[in-house]
Amino acid sequence: MSDSGPLVDITDRVIDPREVEKSVWTSADGAMVTFSGVVRDHDGGRGGVLDIEYSAHPTARDTLARLCDEVAAEHSARVSAVHRVGVLPVGEVAVVVVAVAPHRAEAFAACSELIERLKHGVPIWKRQRFTDGVSEWVGVGDC
Repeated sequence: MSDSGPLVDITDRVIDPREVEKSVWTSADGAMVTFSGVVRDHDGGRGGVLDIEYSAHPTARDTLARLCDEVAAEHSARVSAVHRVGVLPVGEVAVVVVAVAPHRAEAFAACSELIERLKHGVPIWKRQRFTDGVSEWVGVGDC
């Protein structure tokens, strides 16, 4: 486990899911659930996604930290979350959420709840670019 505690960040660097896991796990934890969101080559039935550009409001990290604290308390778990910003090609990891707890039920519940709250509550937006040159903003208004 990291000496600095669970990792909560908005970054323009490549995310290593193992580093996020290491930041939150302790020897008291028998369950670790990791979710990695990866840029895919299609969306909403439309193929040809070239890349996604993520942008974050300056308050995004603070909002994410608050949500992590809330979810951890509600589920008797510890959680970490890192979201990437910038232009990410298909196949790149955009977000990693990790939940650890003594037992699997709490870890699964915390991980699922945190990714949902992150998706709808953290001011991060994405612009998808398609191979045909079209681009569209997605997620604007979710927050």
